[in-house]
Amino acid sequence: MLASPNFIFGIYNGNSASDDTPSAAIDGSVRITNVFKEWFEQKNLPWTYTAFDGRSDYGPFLAAGIVAGGLFSGADGKKTQEQRDYYDEKLGQGMGGIVNAIYEPCYHELCDSIQNINVYGYEKMIEGAAYMLEYLARKNDLQSWLYPNGRSIQIKRNYNSINEYFQMPSF
Repeated sequence: MLASPNFIFGIYNGNSASDDTPSAAIDGSVRITNVFKEWFEQKNLPWTYTAFDGRSDYGPFLAAGIVAGGLFSGADGKKTQEQRDYYDEKLGQGMGGIVNAIYEPCYHELCDSIQNINVYGYEKMIEGAAYMLEYLARKNDLQSWLYPNGRSIQIKRNYNSINEYFQMPSF
């Protein structure tokens, strides 16, 4: 989800993790959120917090107490007037996208392919992701940075994101 045609520069907000997320996963997730936020601000790019509610592929990691974070260019939600104006202001007139249009009209559809991307949005998201990878790789003690209060991993529940998305039972 890094190249939606009607993109946002979404940052998963570690502060919005679900209440059942083990506390060990919260601090590092918030730190990742803040590094992404600082990168977008240094590049004078717009950014938008996006929910970190466990609905996506990172959900099983959070549920197990593993730090997670990431970027999100939009899925089945719609771009608001406020977002479009903010993105136009930061990126230039006409770059903010289309109000009330779905971020990714091909979300979970056959048309979801390399031909259906916003190249500019994709390039910036890849730059942000690459920055994060390098940032983490340069940490002398990554585990302490991600888990300042220690690390305890335990599976709290059976998790299957595909089944949860389609509201089907997990097995």
